[in-house]
Amino acid sequence: MDQSAIIKLMDLLYKKYLIPMILFDSSNNPCHPKITWDTQPALTKFIVPAADRPVLLFNDFPFMYAVLNIHTGSQSFSLLVGPCGLIGQAPDRFVFHSHAYHYGIHYTKETIAAFEEFVQLLHTIFTHEILQKDALHWIYQKETHQHKTTDHRIEESLYDRRMQEATFDSYQFELRYTEYIKRNQPEKIDWLFKKMQETYQVELAGNELEGLKLKFSAFVAILTRISIDEGVPINQAFSLSDALIQGLFRIHSADEWHTYMKEATYRFMKLIHQQPLAGKSMLVKQLINYIDSHVYERVTVEELAGYCDKHKTHLSALFKKEMGQTIHSYIQERKINESKHLLLFTDKSYKEISMLLSFASQSHFIQVFKKTAGVTPREYRSQHYAHSIH
Repeated sequence: MDQSAIIKLMDLLYKKYLIPMILFDSSNNPCHPKITWDTQPALTKFIVPAADRPVLLFNDFPFMYAVLNIHTGSQSFSLLVGPCGLIGQAPDRFVFHSHAYHYGIHYTKETIAAFEEFVQLLHTIFTHEILQKDALHWIYQKETHQHKTTDHRIEESLYDRRMQEATFDSYQFELRYTEYIKRNQPEKIDWLFKKMQETYQVELAGNELEGLKLKFSAFVAILTRISIDEGVPINQAFSLSDALIQGLFRIHSADEWHTYMKEATYRFMKLIHQQPLAGKSMLVKQLINYIDSHVYERVTVEELAGYCDKHKTHLSALFKKEMGQTIHSYIQERKINESKHLLLFTDKSYKEISMLLSFASQSHFIQVFKKTAGVTPREYRSQHYAHSIH
């Protein structure tokens, strides 16, 4: 591949990926595109002998660079790739080679792995050889937190918390936050979020946004636990948690984070206070959470009494008063609801389902199913199976 072909490929790849690239000759002079002498010294520091390595990767926070060694006939070139930022870390805008690069449009990748894959693609195109991941070698231009031990980070965090007056109220903030959620007080939550921007400052990562994302995950874990304690079915609580954390990749600024954090809070509040157990006592919610999470096991009133450290007579009376049915009938109802799912969405036999759900026998399962659902498992599967697959 001659120099003109390399330049043509560079231009085509730039139009596609919008990641800057500069070609240097064997004397470290830029061939394409032309750059100013002011810019050149800042870039040539990356053009270093790579020994037997075909590629060198540089972490020059907040940007990443790569240098590819290209040999064509009697000529050798160095291809400098970058600067490339990570989404959530790079500046909103910077000027490079007289061109304004804008965050979210140019020069960013989702992860370090995505940048590595991009470099592997370039290497394959320019050298016609596949570059394995274990051949990639990173050089860190600036020391970051990655080389610090956990103990070192603990000491730094303790020092920061002593020195930053604003962080002293963080624990009180979290107590208020969780209490307002339990009481369903959105107006006070809104007030807390206004205060948060002024007082809640704990650095968890090398930049503000990554720290906020880590804090978001911690808050979602707290909200998930609260919602389960308040009677939200475990599967629903964790499904909302997973969906919210997966949405973090769309957050690119602190303002977007605050908006998303409020949305997450209100979603959990709605989940907690619009579900059937919202007005029930904490003890009954505990019982239901335990039953729901052990639906495939044999659960007895005696076992529940031991779990809650309460007398079984007290538990039975309280449950019947608040739920309008006995603990035993609720357990059977939950098992039958689960069996309906298994009947429609699996090909398990009635015997297999009865064993999975810890019924005494297949006949006992069929008897309880008919008593609860009004039809036998066979009739239920026959009536609803065709509808369930559409």
